[in-house]
Amino acid sequence: MGRPSRTDKPVLPDYSEGIQIKTEDDDPRFNNAVARGLAILRAFQFDRKLLGNVEIAAATQLPKPTVSRLTYTLTQLGYLRYLPEFGKYELAAGVVTLAYPYLVNMPVPAIARPLMEALAERSKTNVGLGVHEGLSVLYLEYALGEPNPNRRQRVGFRVPLIRTAMGRSCIAAMQPQERGRLYDELKDHYRKEWPQLQGELDDAVEQVDRRGFCIAAGTFQKTTNSVAAPFVHTDGRTLLSFNSQGHAAQQTVAVMERNGKRLVELAAEVRRRLAAEPPTPSLGRR
Repeated sequence: MGRPSRTDKPVLPDYSEGIQIKTEDDDPRFNNAVARGLAILRAFQFDRKLLGNVEIAAATQLPKPTVSRLTYTLTQLGYLRYLPEFGKYELAAGVVTLAYPYLVNMPVPAIARPLMEALAERSKTNVGLGVHEGLSVLYLEYALGEPNPNRRQRVGFRVPLIRTAMGRSCIAAMQPQERGRLYDELKDHYRKEWPQLQGELDDAVEQVDRRGFCIAAGTFQKTTNSVAAPFVHTDGRTLLSFNSQGHAAQQTVAVMERNGKRLVELAAEVRRRLAAEPPTPSLGRR
């Protein structure tokens, strides 16, 4: 194999993978209009900040007249803002009001934050806390520990469930029946890749069962290795995960195994503190 050409572009991970945009359902209880409006909001991502009606229609598979009516409505409601100089829309401040009540009433990030910061500094890796949502994991908290971090992890950042240590540890924490239903959905979503992916997921489940954490080396971004430990919320339904990740050159298997044990200890300490401290709203960083 020859050396790559200077004009070759690196293969970037697909940050939109795992986003489920559902706009209709045969169930009579399902409101298609609401689903379509939310689908438009979900079409915006950190690397798709500005979208026009044509681009939104392509992303959601909705007719352009429908998109035009919905973007107008969402703009009037304060969830979108129209930029006439570009002829496109961007998310407006109104979307923050949708997430704020969830974030402030989730006690885990506030309790975990100082522990995550200490581990990030000690391990020189980026430490994150994510929650399972559909076919993705959403970051709820983060601590950057790499000397020169070039990472996108922030609150709300999304990564694919199936390709990351964080996502795979969430899958490992599921009850067998729940995991079986998810596998059926994943099999339909990843038709060609499923045999290989299922093998990798089964291995991650075995890793978590055996030692409390799982490793994913270059499965989402080639230059990044990560390790994660699951954390089941006290409600018994919400699946979260703590991860440690960094550049593959530094995140060797031995380093990840050591950090995996630290994540298990971190999760245990968070659980102890949750039991000792009544949950209160999290009002941001100290």
